[in-house]
Amino acid sequence: MNSDLEPNFRKLETTSLTVPDSAEGSRLDRYLATEWPDYSRTLLANMIRDGHVSVEGLAPTKVKPALKLEPGMQLTVEKPALEQLELQPEDIPLDIPFEDDAIIVINKPAALAVHPPKAGRGGTLANALLFHFQQLSRTDPIRPGIIHRLDADTSGVIVCAKDESAHFKLAKQFEERTVRKEYIAIVRGRMKEPTGSIDKPIARHPDHYEMQRVHASGKSAQTDFEVLEIFKRFSLLRLKPRTGRTHQIRVHMATINHPIVGDRLYSKRPPLTRSEILGREAEAGEPPLIARQALHAARLEFEHPRTGERVSFEAPLPDDIQRALDALLESRPPNKPEDAGKE
Repeated sequence: MNSDLEPNFRKLETTSLTVPDSAEGSRLDRYLATEWPDYSRTLLANMIRDGHVSVEGLAPTKVKPALKLEPGMQLTVEKPALEQLELQPEDIPLDIPFEDDAIIVINKPAALAVHPPKAGRGGTLANALLFHFQQLSRTDPIRPGIIHRLDADTSGVIVCAKDESAHFKLAKQFEERTVRKEYIAIVRGRMKEPTGSIDKPIARHPDHYEMQRVHASGKSAQTDFEVLEIFKRFSLLRLKPRTGRTHQIRVHMATINHPIVGDRLYSKRPPLTRSEILGREAEAGEPPLIARQALHAARLEFEHPRTGERVSFEAPLPDDIQRALDALLESRPPNKPEDAGKE
């Protein structure tokens, strides 16, 4: 696919195809790539997973990128237009604890995506960066200045680059795993060990494109944890991911049965309320203490791309996580602190 063009899912063209004899036994994504060489196989595979491709006579759950084709199959494809994407500046307020001629350090709030997932979407950190800064690295036209990312509902510290040199040097540090990242999280359940490491490979979920899962076919992923506080039904953790897989911390905590509080994808429980902390049914209309995942990127350490000096930046706990933590602390019996690992 032309790297200067991006799919615009606001402009969909419906096309019907009949699988020819020559495509017998081909994978669905590979066949579509031969029909539309301007579309990358990754984009086509994602379109299939997202339901933009249907096969007559097959249930949607059966339509996957690896589907083996038979002659005469009738395909219907909702194909996005490929367009030159121009990211628009947007006046979105930013909390900037540090800035110099090479980098920008931002304390990202929850509910702010780092960059647009598809053409035509705004309201992201990338849009805000364009508004607030005249100079940004342009390695990717829809991700100016963006080197790494945080999930939209994860708050905390993130670093951006002002030029290509800074971008390259910082990206290399992330790739070589010399960047140190620390997160704070509230998880469900009482952690039994005060410290430990989770070493489980992570792969994309085959049935839920938005999700990841632990699977032997996945990429190596390691997360170290330290218990900071133990409550009756919850734990406060410091987490240090040694790799940077998508949703890594969220998947790792869920797979050991300690999902992050408020995680809409990996926890089956409703948002945390004060009533739940007190062990009773939530009152009608009771507002949640925190309405998103209780995960915060608290600290980021790396070598400054200009000076080579090791630098560290921190972001304080946001109000919603602090509110939930205060409620947990208040729920403890007086003069009976609970220690990590204590049952």
